[in-house]
Amino acid sequence: SGMPETPDFDRTLSKECEGLSSAWIAVDGGKGDVPTTDISEWSTSLKICFLDAILATCSERKRALSLTTIGQMKEQYNMHESSNSEVLFRFCMLAVDAGDESILPVVISFITSQGRMKFVRPLYRALFKSTMGKDIAVSTFLANHTFYHPIAAKMVATDLNLNQDAKTSGGGATKTR
Repeated sequence: SGMPETPDFDRTLSKECEGLSSAWIAVDGGKGDVPTTDISEWSTSLKICFLDAILATCSERKRALSLTTIGQMKEQYNMHESSNSEVLFRFCMLAVDAGDESILPVVISFITSQGRMKFVRPLYRALFKSTMGKDIAVSTFLANHTFYHPIAAKMVATDLNLNQDAKTSGGGATKTR
């Protein structure tokens, strides 16, 4: 009583994205063939919905995609070459979590070419958490920390266990132990 009626949303498009996501998760589990769905004409929103569904499933099951699955997705969709930050960010997160070392140049180029904290901070965290990217995350940040807004630089430095000390190295970040 008193609550507005729930609108009846058309979920046709999101169901297609979630269905493709489920198909890729099945491939990752060895229970399906690589989907042949062409998403080249999909809008950015649909691609984001697709990648978000995969990210959510990986988070829920507490297991990243396999390197094989990431490689198949790269071959099928070329998302690692996307010029759209929203798509590239999500694919990079999947690839870093999977331990795909071939994505490192893409990630480094991405986090050093724009400073949006919503992209930069999670990618630095993911790199730092990974075995392949911990040192790369620190060295990349130390080499580029002045590029970022001071608040973003401080937050990333905290994530990387670095101490922002304005008195050291002319305002640079220093590693704390």
